[in-house]
Amino acid sequence: MSAQLAHSAEPIPRYWLYGEPPAVPELRFVHIETIPERMRLYNWEVRPHRHDGLSHALLVTGGGGWLTADGVETAFRAPALIVVPAQVVHGFRFDAGTDGHVLTMSEGFLAGVLAAAPEAELREAPPLPLAWDLEEGSDEAAALSHAFAAIRGEFRAHHVGRASAISAHVMLLLVAVARLKAGRRDGAGRDGPGQSPDLRLLARLRPMIDERFSQHWPVERYAAALGVTPGRLNAACRRVTGLSTLQLVHARLMLEAKRSLIYTSHGMAEIGYALGFEDPAYFSRFFTKREGRSPQAFRRAHAGDGHEATGAAGGSLDGNGLDRTGGVSPQ
Repeated sequence: MSAQLAHSAEPIPRYWLYGEPPAVPELRFVHIETIPERMRLYNWEVRPHRHDGLSHALLVTGGGGWLTADGVETAFRAPALIVVPAQVVHGFRFDAGTDGHVLTMSEGFLAGVLAAAPEAELREAPPLPLAWDLEEGSDEAAALSHAFAAIRGEFRAHHVGRASAISAHVMLLLVAVARLKAGRRDGAGRDGPGQSPDLRLLARLRPMIDERFSQHWPVERYAAALGVTPGRLNAACRRVTGLSTLQLVHARLMLEAKRSLIYTSHGMAEIGYALGFEDPAYFSRFFTKREGRSPQAFRRAHAGDGHEATGAAGGSLDGNGLDRTGGVSPQ
């Protein structure tokens, strides 16, 4: 039975990469492939689905199609940039023969790269889906094309400094996206695809979670700060991501816990306290329930992966989500 059929019973299908069974991504997962490599297998259509903790960036260099996000369809034509944040339910209909690249990054990898940026504008990952047509031959199109090509080149090669090079090129990609976004905001262009009230509400919630997750705010407090009822907030979160508000908060706690376990030498109690857990045993139970192994076991499994000093993805990514063979899929 195909992965697509096996998971079709879910209200919102979940995948690893599209068409592959869902899995929890490693903290520093990165993958890049061309649009035709996967879309030819699915008749150029990606039905609405979500990924757990994975964000997409697509550069469409030929053809076009439609992006669906939260039930809103937006057309795009090459050259075009598309960004889909983690957990957002999305789908695509590509014109046959559409070309370009699909970059997929875990929230952990993206957070690590963003943490190394001194500019606040870069440290904020896009909270909403974007689908922007670019001007053929423009500086912004050239910068994006260079960044995607460089990431793919490093991904397929196995040169010294591969992980650092990929992180650096992703940073340049984020700079290009931030400049493009700033230009669209200052000019007459619209800011991304049609945005539903649910998407706009989630875009306000995400930075609030980033700021308050360690304070363990109840859902009611997030809702009050946003000026909506808890039921309205939960409904928006579930429609856009398939997850409740509390599940989004817990996912953010888990991301920070994993980063601390890999990139620092802090003890379990110290990490738990920093994340707002007064009882180290409760932190251990919280982590184990969601990860399937204890914090200590997680740290042992990732021993040697971390680079505490840089905050970015350091060391070799081989065996931690980055495809060893440079092939189509990490599976």
